[in-house]
Amino acid sequence: MTPPIEIDRSQSLLVVVRFLRGPTDDEFRQYLADYTQILEKEPRLGAVFVTTPEMPMTPPRHVRLQAQFMKEYRELIEQRVVGIAFSLPSPLMRGVLRGVLMIQQIPCPHTVVGTEAEGVAWIKARLWTDHVRRMKSGA
Repeated sequence: MTPPIEIDRSQSLLVVVRFLRGPTDDEFRQYLADYTQILEKEPRLGAVFVTTPEMPMTPPRHVRLQAQFMKEYRELIEQRVVGIAFSLPSPLMRGVLRGVLMIQQIPCPHTVVGTEAEGVAWIKARLWTDHVRRMKSGA
């Protein structure tokens, strides 16, 4: 059976999280634990969160877990994550997420796009800009 959430680390400094089907509570907690390990280990990274068109709305209990995660790791996200791209195939869902992100700020640059490729391209540009900035400042 296909896992509900796939974390792709095949490219350096890039984490692609694909939500392929609705996870159980335990599967969602495991995703948060796995992503936490990446966040704690990597000094710099960019993330793309991808949903499939069939993906159901996120249950409120998972939204609460994600919000708690963001609150708990806010400082680490701000320090280490150069950007987050959310790839949602539905224009309606993109609009909803943009509205939510206006209310609940994320502590790093972010964008909402329609495809995984757009998200990856945006993150790679952020990673390159971050690399050049750090090289110039000697960091």
